[in-house]
Amino acid sequence: MATAQTEILAKPKVHRWTREEYYKLNDAGLFPDNHVELIEGKVIEMSPIYEPHASSVSMVDDALREAFGKGWAIRIQNPISIGEDSDPQPDVVVVPGKNRDYKEKHPTTASLLIEVADSSLKYDQEHKGSLYARAGIADYWIVNISKRQVEVYRRPIPDIDAEFGFSYGDKFIFQEGEAVSPLAKPDVVIEVTELLP
Repeated sequence: MATAQTEILAKPKVHRWTREEYYKLNDAGLFPDNHVELIEGKVIEMSPIYEPHASSVSMVDDALREAFGKGWAIRIQNPISIGEDSDPQPDVVVVPGKNRDYKEKHPTTASLLIEVADSSLKYDQEHKGSLYARAGIADYWIVNISKRQVEVYRRPIPDIDAEFGFSYGDKFIFQEGEAVSPLAKPDVVIEVTELLP
């Protein structure tokens, strides 16, 4: 008969991958055709990118390039390194400088981070929202395709009920016909319809 001590010792240990290990696995060809990202040491296979999602990402890219102009890099579905064991690939990230500035290392923060959500909405709101809040991303937007709106999350705060211990203190909803301004460029107005397919 197993004792409590034996049961504890027999429990399998889960290995959490670091970013360095994750990149070594990728270099070794472990993820040949998979679209994956590293979240809290777990390698997560991402959903396929369907037409409305792809169109919206391209539209967000167009709108942000026009809105931000020179001095800002718009990165599309590229990693952002936020911690030792997380390397998510948001749909769109706005960072200061030029894309060339990030040829050696991925950005570790963002002035604006956007996810386009259709089937991933709850995951983007709760899971990734908590991760981005913990990383101190002050301006996080979700382009909600099904509800035809943009959800804006700001003011990261500690939250013991959130998945990664942080959430956003402020949430704003912008509908079609309305406009939103990024924190990094408050003088710029972006129409919600410009971001939706």
